[in-house]
Amino acid sequence: MTASARALLVILVLAVPAAAEPARRPPPVPASGTTAPHVSERSRLSIEPADHAFTRLSIENPLGDVKVEGYDGTAIQIETHKFAPDDDALDRLHISLVPNPDGTVTIKTTADGGKEVRPVARGAVRIDLMIRSPRDARVEAAVGSGMLEVINMDAGGDLDTGSGPISVRNVQGEVLTHSVSGLTRLVQVFGSVDAQTLSSDLDLDTIGGDRLVASVHHGRIDGRRVRARVVELTTTDGRIRLEAEAALHGHLVVSSFQGDVEVQLRRHGAVVVRARATKVELGAPVRTQPNGWVAASLGAGDSESAALVELRAPQGNVKFAIIESRP
Repeated sequence: MTASARALLVILVLAVPAAAEPARRPPPVPASGTTAPHVSERSRLSIEPADHAFTRLSIENPLGDVKVEGYDGTAIQIETHKFAPDDDALDRLHISLVPNPDGTVTIKTTADGGKEVRPVARGAVRIDLMIRSPRDARVEAAVGSGMLEVINMDAGGDLDTGSGPISVRNVQGEVLTHSVSGLTRLVQVFGSVDAQTLSSDLDLDTIGGDRLVASVHHGRIDGRRVRARVVELTTTDGRIRLEAEAALHGHLVVSSFQGDVEVQLRRHGAVVVRARATKVELGAPVRTQPNGWVAASLGAGDSESAALVELRAPQGNVKFAIIESRP
């Protein structure tokens, strides 16, 4: 069978629910203040690789949640759950899946419409995707208002949401995230991180990689157990709190235009700190410079290998402290 024939077969299989479960079932109890869809459908599918291992998942689901969890197998296992107000609307919900010869698997959801059918509000239908994937496949996924969750993957990901939250846990490799107004939470990410959001908060916990870049327009940034050679955290309107470990030759920049900045640093050698804010506390004698910055040197060691820390809060306060390094 050719690769194109296999792809067509997969799409046709997804068009019907798996025989292992009833096709239609009562919908879940809705959250308070929401309207529940009247019918739902669940299906499952497992796809084995043909000529090449699966190396990349490309997912577009504007209609609901996406959860991707890595495991030690070679197949991609997909569970879909559709919700709609009636059978006619449910039949308009489709999932297409195309495995490509290069190891990429493309998954997209759509809701048919047009002049010949009764219109259905986007909020009245939903498709949730739960995917188990080989760990070493990279995830590229986009959702609208649904949750986007990636767990236990080893090749990183590129994740995008509108108003939906992003959750990443126990992932290796480069991780890129972008959200308009959904909370972003990254936990146990071992690789470079670039996280951007316009109007929501950003939580970082146990981040280890060469580079961490995070930017928030309106919202806070909280970082704990961060260890990266280069760290750049910026907000326009929101506070920043960071607990990090200084690296030799490291460079750490934390800046909030309208918010306070608080940094606790575990050091391994010398640290040079520069700060500029309405009020500055560096926990050490400071040198005031003509341009309005203040500076301090902390710790012993070679100055050429010192970590450089730059803190800015033009309309807020800066507080910096050294905490004891872990054994």
